[in-house]
Amino acid sequence: MNIPLLTIALCLSASALSVTQKSSGKSIEITPLSLKDDKVTFSVQGGNEYTVPLNSLTEESRSAIREYFDSAQERESQKYQSTYSAVNEVAGQPLFDKRSLWQETGSSIANRLGWRRESLKDSTSSYRLYTDKEYLFLGTRPYCVTLYGGPNDQPERFSLVYANKGDFGSTVGMGPAHFQQLYPKKKLPQDLNDAISLDAEIIEEALTSALGTPIKQYYGEKEEKRRVLRWDAADHSFLLSEQEDEFVHLLIVPTSDADAEGKVERIRDVDLKAIQLQNVRKEDNGDVWIDNIPMVDQGPKGYCAPATFERAMRYMSVPADMYLLATAATTQKGTNTVKLADDCKRIVRSKARRIKELELTEDLKLSTVRRFIDKGVPILWQMRSLERYNHIANQRTKARKDVQDWEKWAKEISEEAELVEDSLKARDNFHICMIIGYNESTNELAVSDSWGPYYELRWVSLEIAQAVTNYGGFAIDF
Repeated sequence: MNIPLLTIALCLSASALSVTQKSSGKSIEITPLSLKDDKVTFSVQGGNEYTVPLNSLTEESRSAIREYFDSAQERESQKYQSTYSAVNEVAGQPLFDKRSLWQETGSSIANRLGWRRESLKDSTSSYRLYTDKEYLFLGTRPYCVTLYGGPNDQPERFSLVYANKGDFGSTVGMGPAHFQQLYPKKKLPQDLNDAISLDAEIIEEALTSALGTPIKQYYGEKEEKRRVLRWDAADHSFLLSEQEDEFVHLLIVPTSDADAEGKVERIRDVDLKAIQLQNVRKEDNGDVWIDNIPMVDQGPKGYCAPATFERAMRYMSVPADMYLLATAATTQKGTNTVKLADDCKRIVRSKARRIKELELTEDLKLSTVRRFIDKGVPILWQMRSLERYNHIANQRTKARKDVQDWEKWAKEISEEAELVEDSLKARDNFHICMIIGYNESTNELAVSDSWGPYYELRWVSLEIAQAVTNYGGFAIDF
């Protein structure tokens, strides 16, 4: 519809503005409703609502609309200053500044909280901190705190994992000393469920003192649905859940997300395929690789499998939290990859995607890799991260930056692979990472580990990758 719109002579009559359309010079009175992604949504007399690009309006109109929303945000922030201050006080951390968290960038919040940037991509960002024993948030210790963002580093949710199966009783995990020091009148936890109950009790008391009595509701989809306690602070919802024998978890999300009980709009296959194709990079030397895969720091407990699954799931627009995935799949012997894959399959299916199991021991070939990479789908690769393998991957990745003769390079790495294959047979250092690219002319694979930016893109010859392959792999596909 061609809306006769909109430069403003700002008629700040209550909530109405007069705006002017750039192409036609026509003006209209509007009531602004929202400003997002350089588009303004407004209503007109009679109640009809429209959304138009800001650049369709005159410069004066655009300035007036921005001023309108800046003023509204300032009024809203002032309205909730006492609430924000109360939450900061019980949190013991500067969570809030002077406005809604959803109006900031992830980097500004993380800098204030001292959380480290983990990843910053076109459509995702994350900031994570593995805490020490002195770190408290709402009166007790979370073991992992994470801020997840979307496009333009826009904050989307906070995830804090407290007492949990993976950390309880470990050398980097819980110890009741801080409970005894801070809460001498409370009974010290004797087992995991005692610790879960005590953490949940302390968090509930803190949030209730600042925000009042919580309501009970469900959050999550299908098998992931769980009962939560909910507190609201302006447009933020604090959702506390405890799962027996598993964990205590605190989510901070927009109230609209809590109202929807965590149900997210599914991206159609055709739309996701188009997005992922745009992430496939093709270089002049024949390198084909996938960009914009989130980095996840697997942390001090070496959660390589949960971290790799989180990376793949978030890349395919399926929300995931490494620490919760790890907790669910943790046994006394470590992370059970089969159990983890089964749990992830359920989550992925709920978002209309699927996980394919791959037999890479016999089928790690360029044709197999190409089939997935060319459509922007990374492969989750089970392998053995041996010291010799990593030395070769590091050295060759560094050296290939200066390669001029790619035929000579292909011959060199092939000869090297023949010499070292037998030294890569050790059944040790079991690991899972990603295959994210290939070069057909040099017979190389691009691999990505969840160890930080330096390991985000390394190259190894196909023969060496085949030598260290362990069992198989997975791919989250359309």
